[in-house]
Amino acid sequence: MQHFIGFDVGGTHIKHGVIDEEGHELISDEYDTPEDEQTFRKKCQEVIENYQKEYDIVALGVSFPGHINAHTGVAAKAGALTYMDGVNLLELFGELTDLPAIVENDANCAALGELWRGAGKTYENIVCITVGTGIGGGIILDGSLYRGSHFRAGEFGVIPVGDNGECMHEVASASGLMESCRQALALSADEMPHGKELFEKMDSDVHLREAIDLWARNLARGVYSVISMFDPQVVLIGGGISEEEKVFKLLGRHLETFEQWDTLQVPIQPCQLGNQAGRLGAVWLAKKKAAPRE
Repeated sequence: MQHFIGFDVGGTHIKHGVIDEEGHELISDEYDTPEDEQTFRKKCQEVIENYQKEYDIVALGVSFPGHINAHTGVAAKAGALTYMDGVNLLELFGELTDLPAIVENDANCAALGELWRGAGKTYENIVCITVGTGIGGGIILDGSLYRGSHFRAGEFGVIPVGDNGECMHEVASASGLMESCRQALALSADEMPHGKELFEKMDSDVHLREAIDLWARNLARGVYSVISMFDPQVVLIGGGISEEEKVFKLLGRHLETFEQWDTLQVPIQPCQLGNQAGRLGAVWLAKKKAAPRE
């Protein structure tokens, strides 16, 4: 049985684990994301070496934020890790280990993880939309990741969906939801309840209900646009918001008001793997790279 190391690099935490060739995670852990490149290198190398003492590792998969050229390994923009902007990640990991490595955008990895072991495993064509601080996405066509000619496919957050042209990042993300609810409740950011509590309170607070409904309409506009472009078999919604059943009911209600929904309609389902999806997707790619050529 082959074993792989999966890294999921985020703005606040780096999650890592050992995953076998069938997608079972044997061990996992996390640490705070370093604030400089030197510490980033040191911590990654320690993790790799420690895992190699316990397991026969054949390759390394890294899920990374931002605009990643998966062929050259260059992170043109590395999300919150600004000190990694312009760094060649394949060269960086090549200096830390002799193991073959792949690097890929985090939203793309999440989509691949769901395709391999999650909500997308019975499909060939899926779109995965991650709703968090911003909006990310991954597109799988005929079982393969679609990256686009500039490695920017799936940047759904820039789609204008608001009445005044506001993009999804601004008015359809989880942070956009929290901000519109904060204004509706006339609270400071520190006084705001958690997302789950907002959905519980919406039935008894008309202003809150209107704010959440407007947010859901903006998200529905983005989902509808993505479906019309890619005609997937299913749309998967990820991020903490996907655990809230009311989100899918609200989405469905708004989508039904759009003119061509009867024709375009596909299932919209929550992702299943949570924050494990990125590591699994990165390992899926590493596994493909490590497979012997026929």
